[in-house]
Amino acid sequence: MMVPNTRFMFGLISLHLMMGNCTSGNEMCKASIGGRRGACPPTWNQWGRKCYKAITERLTWSEAKDECIKMGSVLVVPQSEEETDFLLQLQQSNFWINCNDLQDEGTWKCENDEVEFRNWSTGPQYPQPDNWDGEHCAEVWVDQEGKWNDVRCDSQLPAICNQPAPQLHF
Repeated sequence: MMVPNTRFMFGLISLHLMMGNCTSGNEMCKASIGGRRGACPPTWNQWGRKCYKAITERLTWSEAKDECIKMGSVLVVPQSEEETDFLLQLQQSNFWINCNDLQDEGTWKCENDEVEFRNWSTGPQYPQPDNWDGEHCAEVWVDQEGKWNDVRCDSQLPAICNQPAPQLHF
């Protein structure tokens, strides 16, 4: 009869207890492993299977993209209303997202084109995108419940970067 490795079993049980509600994609991960949330690097927040970091410094769209790349991540593209709600908790002012129509005016492309989610403002006052004054990059409007707006790429805004959360394998 094989006796299970008690250290390994204890580790699995402890990990399961620490992870708590971290498997849900609808809330921030509250686990603490070695003083860190989930499996994300320090200063990053986990939601679902991704890690997010808010950049509060005001940057142009291309500077924000480059800053994310330097951290091994990409500029965020919200993929659902639930994810947008999470992002609004991280950033208190309008922020860049990785969508633009720089290559073909009126044809908006996002980092992850497989995603069908688009959250352009459709209100009668400010229907977007409107390409007013040469706007070719996208932002999330915090005071408009996460609706998207096109804005000039040389505007200075904060950003949010994301990367896949490291997966724990046993």
